[in-house]
Amino acid sequence: MNDANKKPIVTIHEVFIYLCVDDPQAAIDFYRTVFGAEEQFRLTEPSGKIGHAELKLGPATIMLAGEYPEYDIHSPRHYGGTGVRIHLHVDDVDSLAQRAVDAGAEMLREPTDEPHGERQCKLRDPFGHEWLLGHSIEEVSPEEMQRRFTESFQNV
Repeated sequence: MNDANKKPIVTIHEVFIYLCVDDPQAAIDFYRTVFGAEEQFRLTEPSGKIGHAELKLGPATIMLAGEYPEYDIHSPRHYGGTGVRIHLHVDDVDSLAQRAVDAGAEMLREPTDEPHGERQCKLRDPFGHEWLLGHSIEEVSPEEMQRRFTESFQNV
């Protein structure tokens, strides 16, 4: 059993987001256009299918690949949605959100000042992945966040 007072079972050195998309080249182009992603490299099958690509988004590396149904690897479109959201902290939510929409993203929640101290919006990219974009508007302690969160349920 591993508890808070014991040494972790493993040491995690990095965490990568790995996206499956139904059109890898279009996804690479979208992430370049909207987020300024820089492609680090790609592995391409002889048929031209992109089997793996790595993109740098600020300090993060995002990996992506095309669908491989024979290995049960599918994009969110196959499942009709996703339970995962990628949260980017940026300088200006409103301008990046507009840039994403102009490039084909669907706005799911308009930029709004949230009680947890962030201006935030939610988008779905053209490949079915959901993105939260946010920037800080005020420092809020965890206790104050909890108070505001609880209060929000009283107004429903």
